[in-house]
Amino acid sequence: MERRELIALAEAAASLRASKRSRPLAYAFCWDAALPKTSQRRAIASLGDRVTIIVGGNRAGKTYAGAMLAVVFALGSEHPDVIEWARINRWPHLDRVPAKGGKVCCVSLTSNESMRVQRPAVEMLLPAGSAKWRNRHGPGEAIATIAGRGSLIFKTADQGSRAFQADSWDFLWADEELTEPVWNEARMRLIDRRGHALLTMTPLRGKTWVYDRYFSSQETGSNASAIWGEHNPHIPTDELAALLRTYGPHERAARARGEFTALEGRVYEFWREMHVVPSFSPPEDWPRYGTIDFGTRNPFCFLILAVDPSDDVVHVIAEHYQSDWTLSRHARRIKEMTNHGSPSLGWIVADPEDRGSRLSLAREHGIPTIKARKEIRAGINAVAERLLPDVVGRPHLLIHDCCTNLVAEFEEYIWTPAGKGQPEKPRKSRDHALDALRYGVMQLARTEPFAVG
Repeated sequence: MERRELIALAEAAASLRASKRSRPLAYAFCWDAALPKTSQRRAIASLGDRVTIIVGGNRAGKTYAGAMLAVVFALGSEHPDVIEWARINRWPHLDRVPAKGGKVCCVSLTSNESMRVQRPAVEMLLPAGSAKWRNRHGPGEAIATIAGRGSLIFKTADQGSRAFQADSWDFLWADEELTEPVWNEARMRLIDRRGHALLTMTPLRGKTWVYDRYFSSQETGSNASAIWGEHNPHIPTDELAALLRTYGPHERAARARGEFTALEGRVYEFWREMHVVPSFSPPEDWPRYGTIDFGTRNPFCFLILAVDPSDDVVHVIAEHYQSDWTLSRHARRIKEMTNHGSPSLGWIVADPEDRGSRLSLAREHGIPTIKARKEIRAGINAVAERLLPDVVGRPHLLIHDCCTNLVAEFEEYIWTPAGKGQPEKPRKSRDHALDALRYGVMQLARTEPFAVG
């Protein structure tokens, strides 16, 4: 290479470094991993209409995702750095950002976390020299005003909900879980401007109000997703794994995957990001099966399973979950779910202990069933084996998101402490959909071996 070419390359490299220093947002890439892995890019692209929740394990990049969106809303959709950032990250929501920049509120739990984490994360993404700070390094509130654009105010949850009154914002970013009163009050400040709220957090407190409102039942206008530290390509995964092994199962699940856990000792390694998929109608050549757990005061559960013949992945595509109905009403509902032009079921397996209900379904309603295998440990092992990802990271049991009761039971199913000389048993509470699933998976293992090749 000639000297003039070397000089040109050096000058180009120096120019690029200078551009990155002056326009950091324009070069801020979100990490992306192909499905079934999680993705920071997909998480920020999946905004809800009013609220977005991003839960993440340690080192997953959830705070960086929040900082990027806060700076985007403060600079505005017409700012060249925002336009470039949206292009390189394929972000589809520029139409929701104020053109000239908006008012952004950034909330940390304490002043120390605001000074140590949230303010530096925002500052490193702002155009060099663009912001005039007030109280950048001090406790209490801080403000960054961007000439000709918007502004960012930094508040803390320990100020209490009254500190969030008498203001209005275009974007709210809370980093880590606030108390529900503070969250509600902060969100009230978005109404005048039809603003958007973002919460980024690691759920170390278990199943709190965040889980109830945005995961167990999805609040209207919200969307929630998770990102895992082990999927972040910028993190040495062996070091992260070694550190996570020092925690117990409950805290490890939260710190590794942003997983909400009720108590120690969950029966299944079940994660929404991996095991729950948007509902769809499988091709007609996929075999379908039914499975029933009877109940009267307790819920009666009927699930429909469909098996992808190309890779032996079992999809739970529909559920009927209802208490206090007569058997006749359940039978009518099963027929509604399985008639209407749907492919017929290869079999329906049912709880063997309710022989009377099985006979009644067959004789009075034309719904024959076969007896389920009842072994609890063997059934749990069969379900757990399908939940595990294979060598390419793909599980062989997927739950369609319309099956909300089954998903909730997976997340609440725990072992009870073993008595002296006794083995652990699953807690016998809210397990009717899981029992039905266990019957179906056991029957598939018995009658439907997967033919390879």
